[in-house]
Amino acid sequence: MSMLNYTMFVSDIDGTLVTQTKNIPVANQQSISAFREQGGYFTLATGRSYLEAKRFIQELKVDLPVILCNGAVLFDPATKELKAVSSVERGLLFRLLTQLETWGQEVEIFIYSLDRIYATRISPPLQEALKEHDDQFPLELIPTYDDLPDVPVIKVVAVAAPHTMPKLHRWSDSLNYPLETVQSSENFFEILPGGTSKGNAMEQIAKRYRLTIDQCAAIGDHLNDLSMVRKAGLSAAVANAHPELIQAAHHVVPSNEEAGVSHFLNQYVIHPRTAVQGG
Repeated sequence: MSMLNYTMFVSDIDGTLVTQTKNIPVANQQSISAFREQGGYFTLATGRSYLEAKRFIQELKVDLPVILCNGAVLFDPATKELKAVSSVERGLLFRLLTQLETWGQEVEIFIYSLDRIYATRISPPLQEALKEHDDQFPLELIPTYDDLPDVPVIKVVAVAAPHTMPKLHRWSDSLNYPLETVQSSENFFEILPGGTSKGNAMEQIAKRYRLTIDQCAAIGDHLNDLSMVRKAGLSAAVANAHPELIQAAHHVVPSNEEAGVSHFLNQYVIHPRTAVQGG
């Protein structure tokens, strides 16, 4: 039986668990192992799809359901099942795509299903950047959105330059649709089914293991981590995190390049040394 105050630990991947070169620091791996050895439950929460997250799931031997696509999908390592928690209604999807198309070359649009990503175009620079990730990013180019297969759509991602992001935020604030929007990196703006978030998915997994949300610890770096950082009983932002996440978290730990996940686990979760203080 676990004697930990925080029985479940959930970590974001990019900008948090892994370095800029997408490697997991040894210190992070060791601290996660120590947490699990004391009876802790560990999982990941990411904006990535399953294929994009698969390497990290396997490397860490995650056995709890993994939160994918910012909470829209759960992957169960025990059964290998990918489950869509929610999807965007098709009529609403086409209304959304019609609006996004008016942005022209300023925004590139990607439509995520459970196992494939669809787009009508991709710029040469982005295509070049994704070339080495072909096995993780199964992109299918379609002539028009009318050619989109009738499959559940998990999320829509608008890729744009950082200076376009404030405009995308203002546009999303004006929408009267049952959708969630979140900026997950400096270039990625994500549109999800209503009620979808990492925080809600974390709470769902906690209930599955008869845990309360107060027994969960979470760490992240960007705005798509806000929901779980605000919900968790204990939370941290890495030093390289978005200012709004730093403000929301209970603790600020070293950056992803300095094994901030390990610091959080060692100092506050496995061997707590101070009382939680609101950020």
